[in-house]
Amino acid sequence: MNTIIMNQDIHTPAFIKADASNKTDNIKHQLTSPKQVRRFGWTRFIELAILLCVVIGAIWLISKIVTPQVVTAVSVIAGFLILRFIVRVILKVTFALLSFLFWLAILCAILLCVL
Repeated sequence: MNTIIMNQDIHTPAFIKADASNKTDNIKHQLTSPKQVRRFGWTRFIELAILLCVVIGAIWLISKIVTPQVVTAVSVIAGFLILRFIVRVILKVTFALLSFLFWLAILCAILLCVL
């Protein structure tokens, strides 16, 4: 007797191809091979060199176009922004540590009172 299951999707494949498991195994082997991890292509090196040359050329061109006073003003503003970032990071870390120490002191005080 053949019974038909009504909830089964008729478009689902009845079998799984053997190639799918082989492809995943090949991908795993390719990712773990030591040659792939340590390889550094020359094209990447050339791209980085070109990018560095473009950045240096742009800085040189801007320094030739603008006056030294503008360069000084921009560098002072950039210095203040960098200093502001550093101070904010230091303050965040400091307040996080102080908060941790504060709650640790409260916990120790509670434990001393209980014991």
